Amino acid sequence: NQLTNILRDVGEDALRGRIYLPLDDLALFNYTEDDLFKGIVDERWRGLMRFQIQRARKLYAEAERGISILNQDIRWPVWTALILYRQILDVIERNQYDVFTKRAYVPKFRKMISLPIALLRSKVL
Repeated sequence: NQLTNILRDVGEDALRGRIYLPLDDLALFNYTEDDLFKGIVDERWRGLMRFQIQRARKLYAEAERGISILNQDIRWPVWTALILYRQILDVIERNQYDVFTKRAYVPKFRKMISLPIALLRSKVL
């Protein structure tokens, strides 16, 4: 979930002069620190973000496989976090990876819908 937070907050962090994405990953896509500080959203940026989101989704898939071995009491909050953080990634994608001018967030209504889904998954799996 930390990677998702980093991706969601890239724009805000850039305004503060901070970069939390690996510089090696920026270089892979020929995207510079200066590009990031300028908030440039182009195909290089979209490629970098797709790469990072794919990485985050892979980590979530690995985490999902381990939820069933957790104590029953902890499964619901873990499922809730997993679902909500995946939804943040979905919003970033819907926003065409523009995290500089658009805040990726899950609306309250979607969060409320996610709670019973997470509860059901925590009981079934």
